[in-house]
Amino acid sequence: MADKHDNHGEWMKFARCCMSDADWEVAANGPEAILSHRSCPWGGHLIKIESTNLFIQNAPEDPRDLFVRPEVRAMSKGPMEMKLRCLETYAPGDALMERTNCMWIIRLAAVLFGHGHGLWQDHFFQKVPTVSRHRLHKDFPEVGDCAYFAVEGIWIARPVKEFSQRRYRVVLVFSTPEDIWASWASPFFPTFTDMFHRAMERVLNGPGFGDMREVDKKFYIVLSMRSFNRGHPMLPQTHPSDDAVSISAGQHHGFTFWIRFHSGKFYLDEYLQRFLELLGSKLKIYRAMDGRELVPYQCVVVRQEWDQLRESFFAAFRVQKSAYRRANGGTSSPTLVEDAEPRWTGRVREVTHDIKTMVRKTFLECHEGPSGQEGVKRSNSTGRMMNSA
Repeated sequence: MADKHDNHGEWMKFARCCMSDADWEVAANGPEAILSHRSCPWGGHLIKIESTNLFIQNAPEDPRDLFVRPEVRAMSKGPMEMKLRCLETYAPGDALMERTNCMWIIRLAAVLFGHGHGLWQDHFFQKVPTVSRHRLHKDFPEVGDCAYFAVEGIWIARPVKEFSQRRYRVVLVFSTPEDIWASWASPFFPTFTDMFHRAMERVLNGPGFGDMREVDKKFYIVLSMRSFNRGHPMLPQTHPSDDAVSISAGQHHGFTFWIRFHSGKFYLDEYLQRFLELLGSKLKIYRAMDGRELVPYQCVVVRQEWDQLRESFFAAFRVQKSAYRRANGGTSSPTLVEDAEPRWTGRVREVTHDIKTMVRKTFLECHEGPSGQEGVKRSNSTGRMMNSA
């Protein structure tokens, strides 16, 4: 079962303080890393260890991509510090994970700061498997940052702007159950702080982590709907009705009759989910990723799963375009853009179960190819042109 001690909400509120030097007492200040501590606002004690200027080889172009989504980390077959298994994915970057061991640097921290507390020791020494939510947030707590929330606390990476994009400030903050500082261990603090910096340097620059970044970059695909300013797109149905339009071209697919998708607020994930169900297919579709809400006319899916369905989807979707023009007149009809640039509502997501978001009705532009063919392209005219005809 999931860890009942998941303090994600508290960590979200406290994230900015993790990157501040105020109210922290420095215990060790080395040339490359700093150890500090303070009382925890929700109980216990907080330990902060930070590498102030960590060099990343082959750093990602976007500094927000330094960390890897938990569900992708679980796919790694290489010699990683933590063994993870993904039990369920709630959204890209938000997953229920089972961990069967943890980083040795965290186990060493349990010795220095754990005070022999049974539950805390069980988590960090992994006497029992730990099941908890792992979350990746981008542009949090500030634009350009990336934050990774796990049972042991929060990791935050921020590019060091006065240097190149290969330099980062990496901070780990975790809590202990008692508001007690391990003064007895002070002779070991400088060595421990230096070991933390070297461990982070080794892990984040390791070949396994670099491979995971490449997988993570292509793991999901953002879909975007355009050109339905004359009403919502159409759905197929098997029988005639007063509000249906008939398209003879749909007979080949078993869908001669088409009706308007509901007249309420438009959610692209709901429309695609219903469309695919009518085709006899299933696909998990998300409205948020990396802790942020997508605008209502966008959604995100696993690329490999989408590739298995896209041919049959576009074959039926072309008939939908004809039905849309039949119902509304004119030449425009809805277009689905693949590999779209994600756009955000501006809200940070706090997901508890399935993704549910509030959206507003919006109108979009259309790209139509010659002779009524559907042009599928990347947004901003930067990607490949894909013809679904």
